Amino acid sequence: MTGERGYTRPEGNEFWHVFAEQALRRFGPTHEAQKSRREMVSVKYLGDVAEFLREMENLNMHPRVTGIAWRKMIEDGLPVAALHRLSHREYVDHGE
Repeated sequence: MTGERGYTRPEGNEFWHVFAEQALRRFGPTHEAQKSRREMVSVKYLGDVAEFLREMENLNMHPRVTGIAWRKMIEDGLPVAALHRLSHREYVDHGE
C-alpha cells in the first residue's frame, strides 16, 4: 500500500499513529456487551414468561451470561408465583 507496483496509496496512512487512530476508531471496542448487560437488568416482567425470556435471550447475544449468573438474572426478573409454576414443570434434557 505504498503506491508501488500499482497499489493505491491512501491519504493519511503515512504515519503509524494516524493508522492506529483510524483503526481503533473503526474497529475498536464499542462496549456492546456492557450496554446489553445494563438493558438486561432493566427488563421487566409484564405477565408473559415466554416474552420475558425471549427478550432476555435476545439481549444476551453480546454479554453471553451463563450458569448461575444467568439463572440469578432470570430469578430476579420474574415474580415468585411465576418461578413457582416453572419449578413444577418437567423438562427434557437433550444432553443425555
